[in-house]
Amino acid sequence: MSRGTVRQEGRRKGEPAVKGVPWYFVVDIAPPGGKRQQVRRRGFRTQAEAQEALEELVTSVRASAYVPPSAVTFGDYMIRWLDGLAAKGRRPTTVAGYREKVANHVLGSPLATLPLQGVTTADLNRHYSHLSTAGRKRGDGGLSARTVRYVHSVVSKALSDAEREGLVTKNPARLASPPSTSAAKAPEMAVWTPVELRTFLRFTAAHHHGRLLHLAAMTGLRRGELCGLRWADIDLDAGRLTVRQTVTAPAGRISVGPAKTARSRRSVDLDPGMVAVLRDQRTAQLEERLLVGPGYHDDGYAFAMPDGRPWHPDVISRAFDRLVTSSGLPRIHLHSLRHGHAAHLLAAGANVKVVSERLGHSSVSFTLDTYGHVLPGQQAEAASAVATLISAAL
Repeated sequence: MSRGTVRQEGRRKGEPAVKGVPWYFVVDIAPPGGKRQQVRRRGFRTQAEAQEALEELVTSVRASAYVPPSAVTFGDYMIRWLDGLAAKGRRPTTVAGYREKVANHVLGSPLATLPLQGVTTADLNRHYSHLSTAGRKRGDGGLSARTVRYVHSVVSKALSDAEREGLVTKNPARLASPPSTSAAKAPEMAVWTPVELRTFLRFTAAHHHGRLLHLAAMTGLRRGELCGLRWADIDLDAGRLTVRQTVTAPAGRISVGPAKTARSRRSVDLDPGMVAVLRDQRTAQLEERLLVGPGYHDDGYAFAMPDGRPWHPDVISRAFDRLVTSSGLPRIHLHSLRHGHAAHLLAAGANVKVVSERLGHSSVSFTLDTYGHVLPGQQAEAASAVATLISAAL
């Protein structure tokens, strides 16, 4: 096997390198005395990138880890990989999210036309740079750092599977550099004050979705959890509900499945007022069921369409938006009721661990990172408390 050669496209031996012209390498990977087997790879931005890729190839051949080239492009592989995710047990909403990102930000790009085994870390970094500066499908401008990192995450997962299957020698995304989100300022969280929330709950009390929105505001349940809640999950006598399943709508079609994580599967205590609202909901639903008659789908949902089937989550969001507009209150999104519940709990002095468990957060640290700003005076109170403690000991 030869050591290989790194060259610049169109440059003759002895001529100076030209900035901006890509590099390539060529190497014979045949064993000593064997038939010639040349590998040529192009498109490297610098001589150093081409030399690094050459050395990686030579190392893999010597370690018997080299994968022979195939005609499969990166785009073809991504489509095949997405098609196989459902069989691996991935949630429909997860697969739908991956498909959307791949369709909008990978397929149709120069990256998708490259051979799967020819994709390099430099190729991925160029692609991420393009997405950051000119990645919007409509209008000028680039995608947010968060979106580009999501694309990178999907690509990295796909290439990890390709590496595991022996289709590539290593995952080039492992060393890629998507834009950082650490420096980006998170948007300020918009929530209603307790007075504004009380006004909204009174305004919507007689609306068909009023009780559902009341539950959202007083428990912080996600909209999919609200749509998936069944009467079997609610103990009105004990004043407690249990989140066991969620309703999603990948590609617009309703799908009911278990709560996504162990933290999401949780019990949530209810205040007496909320219990009374749910009892009213139970009575109203039973009356509605009698009006519908035999056509009622008795699937046990606490909040359901008139025929008993679960609500599409987007229907709830749109209804909320219309009600907010009609109420004249400051504009917030449905998910902001969840944020507001957390903020109000902390302002009322609730333990952060209790808030984290109630909302089904992945960790207490996530709760602190997300909502730690809602009580800006806490540091001053803590400092005064410590000073008082020390003074008493002197």
